[in-house]
Amino acid sequence: MKSSWETTKPRSKYHFRNDVIDPNFDKVIRLGKFKLDIVDYVGQMVENARPATWRTRGQVGKSRPEEELAAEDYDLERFGYGKDYQITHLNWDIPEVLQKVSKLFSLEDCMNRIHVQKPGEVWNLHLDKLEKWNPTNPNSVIRIQVALTDWQPGQFWSYGNYQHSMWKVGEVTTFDWQNLPHSTANASHYPRVTFQITGVKTPATEQFLAELASVDEYQIR
Repeated sequence: MKSSWETTKPRSKYHFRNDVIDPNFDKVIRLGKFKLDIVDYVGQMVENARPATWRTRGQVGKSRPEEELAAEDYDLERFGYGKDYQITHLNWDIPEVLQKVSKLFSLEDCMNRIHVQKPGEVWNLHLDKLEKWNPTNPNSVIRIQVALTDWQPGQFWSYGNYQHSMWKVGEVTTFDWQNLPHSTANASHYPRVTFQITGVKTPATEQFLAELASVDEYQIR
């Protein structure tokens, strides 16, 4: 049986060691911070989010090849999770304020989703397969995370051997998805809510990223 983990590892430049922190890889990339008045929406986002497994995590109306899903199932079972393990909750109903956030990045073929990882849920270690957005130029693909809730003790986000924590609402990050194995887990008492934006960068994307990085807090208009 084919393994998704063993298939994606060879294309990565990561060291895959557990005894080093390589600053070239083991890190999160901070892009800036939005001033977000989102507190009134968070409860509804959590309430409307639906449970997701690896097989059901995808965008509505878009399917993955069965071979890819079977390889992920194989890894889940051999690592002890079980193929129906619930990894997170997802919400595809994007409030207007977050639609504005997404549009600022000017991405092509943009996918927006809200991750609500509830206590006890784990998105196990993996490498992303985002090259499908632009197979001829994978370097143009970016995945952006916007924190919608403050970090709580017991919430984990690993990027290689780096443990990301202490984030605040509005903080914007990305990572080297082509090379970096990553995972998330919630052992806290509260949901972890994140807005995820994925797509292909344009010249306007680079222009906005520079603008976002130039201010302490970007005001949504």
